[in-house]
Amino acid sequence: MILAPSAALSTRSEGRRDVALFYVDSSALVKLLRKEQETSALRAFLRAAEVISSELVVTELPRAIRRAAASNPALPLDLLIRRADRLLDTVAMVPLDRVQLMAAGALAEPWLRAIDAIHVAAAIDIYPHDGFVSYDNRQSAAARLAGLRTFAPSN
Repeated sequence: MILAPSAALSTRSEGRRDVALFYVDSSALVKLLRKEQETSALRAFLRAAEVISSELVVTELPRAIRRAAASNPALPLDLLIRRADRLLDTVAMVPLDRVQLMAAGALAEPWLRAIDAIHVAAAIDIYPHDGFVSYDNRQSAAARLAGLRTFAPSN
């Protein structure tokens, strides 16, 4: 995975393509925090890649963990929150700005949720990259309609 939070952006700006760069949404990042069916395949897929995402994941990951822990009290909430903090330190972040939010609002797909539209707009904004990693079918469909390659690694 990414070595330094700014490495993904600097690698692309210098025109180097020696390491794959993937935009990864929160549905995928959560699978890196706790064992799910796709976790092993996702880890293998991202092993030598750099990872970038929107700053949205700073809120989305802890919220997803808290929802999961509320549904399953056996989940180690504090441990998962610490893992999320460590993971977020390794992910390059695309800052949210008004232009990006407006682009998300302008996406034509009426079935696309706002947060998912922001991820798609962020991935479009930082293109070129090697693909959009998500386990959300609607979001992936919108990314493909925008011309992005999508991935949802599974076993």
